[in-house]
Amino acid sequence: VAIEKYGADALRYFCLAKISPFQDGDFSEDKLKESYNADLANGLGNLVARVAKLCETNFVITGKAAEQSTTERFNDLNHFNKEVENALVDYKFNEALNFIWSQITDCDKLVNQEKPWELSGEKLNQILQDLISRIQHIAHNLKPFLPETAEKILKQFSGQIKSTDPLFPRIS
Repeated sequence: VAIEKYGADALRYFCLAKISPFQDGDFSEDKLKESYNADLANGLGNLVARVAKLCETNFVITGKAAEQSTTERFNDLNHFNKEVENALVDYKFNEALNFIWSQITDCDKLVNQEKPWELSGEKLNQILQDLISRIQHIAHNLKPFLPETAEKILKQFSGQIKSTDPLFPRIS
């Protein structure tokens, strides 16, 4: 029933982020719903939606600039961040997800600080390309945890970026 209501990625996220693989865990639908709305709908989903809409409105296309800044910042998009890799090796999935969510928080702070909706020209393009590369890398790091969601994000943030239905619609 939880998979039908929340989806496999959301349930997988909750189990990996909120329940230790080494101890008994505390699962309830209320906790799943709270985590879903806070972390997935309001966190990851909102960031992706905001940036995609800004890119769509400003006709931003991913290309060499985004790929280059991703490569420069993260060395190679096909590799996990060292923090994620180390946590995976030690089966500390919650630590890997905490690191990824700190990156999501950093992107949200950047959006709120820079206010790209008030910008234009090269400054706007630089900020959006930076956010695109960060989101692409977040999606890559999410592949072991939220594979369907990661693929949706990577597909959405390639070529001409368009807003789509929410990744995780809020559940009341």
